[in-house]
Amino acid sequence: MKKLIFSLATVSCFYSNAQTLLSENFDGATFPPTGWTKSNTNTDRAWNSTSIVFSGTSAISTELRNRFTINGSNSATIDWVAGANDASLVSPSFSLAGVTNPKLTFKVKLGWGYMISLNEGNLLAQISTNGGTNWTTLWNEDSETGFIDDGDGNVDTDLYNTVTVQRDLAAYIGQANVKIRFQYVADNADAVSIDDVQVIATGSLGTSEVLKAKSNTSVYPNPTKGEVNIKTDKKVKATSVIDMSGKTLNRSEAGNTDISALPKGIYLMKVEFADGTSTTEKIIKQ
Repeated sequence: MKKLIFSLATVSCFYSNAQTLLSENFDGATFPPTGWTKSNTNTDRAWNSTSIVFSGTSAISTELRNRFTINGSNSATIDWVAGANDASLVSPSFSLAGVTNPKLTFKVKLGWGYMISLNEGNLLAQISTNGGTNWTTLWNEDSETGFIDDGDGNVDTDLYNTVTVQRDLAAYIGQANVKIRFQYVADNADAVSIDDVQVIATGSLGTSEVLKAKSNTSVYPNPTKGEVNIKTDKKVKATSVIDMSGKTLNRSEAGNTDISALPKGIYLMKVEFADGTSTTEKIIKQ
């Protein structure tokens, strides 16, 4: 994870540097990777790496390993079985507290025929904000338009194409015990694979702050009961007040603003400058 450096000034500065909160390419020698867990109801089929699931030197093993390895030397995959299976691959916990614009991305490969056309299985990407007790579905392969039918009417020869999925996680900003789960629920369906799982935010407000050069922009008074002024050596184009979920509450072209109508709490003030740059400052409403 990239380290961000923050100010020890009265207001912590916000930086637009991308911050990686979760990243896994499944190329390591151990599966599941450190911090990941897996479970399955069918003892014959569990999530594993493509090199293990499709091991062997036969032409079929090699073809399947090549088909389901999306990127690098391995991908996470689960093979089909002639029976029911509910199998999950769960990420380590990570925090969305204080971040902005978090997004989940991953690559996925599956066949049109059995998973979509016949719908004998479902692959879900889900999120939990309480360490895995409850889950909310972010993505279902049935609604993914990127998977393609080759049109020949034969489910056994349909295409296996890779789709890159992205989902906005702004609704979960502020949650500190977040996990991502890939759930495969199928009955005599088909193999699927995933790869390059990432959760990236464009910035973070530091809780442990270290020294850096003092910013040329500051807001005052802070904490405030309402009025917020900006001190800067640049020409201000506009200001926006944003809550911790990422929602913009107001926007002004003035060099100051008033948040007296807002509830007590922590907010972000985004200051846009005439030269095209911007900075975001944390403000506390008393």
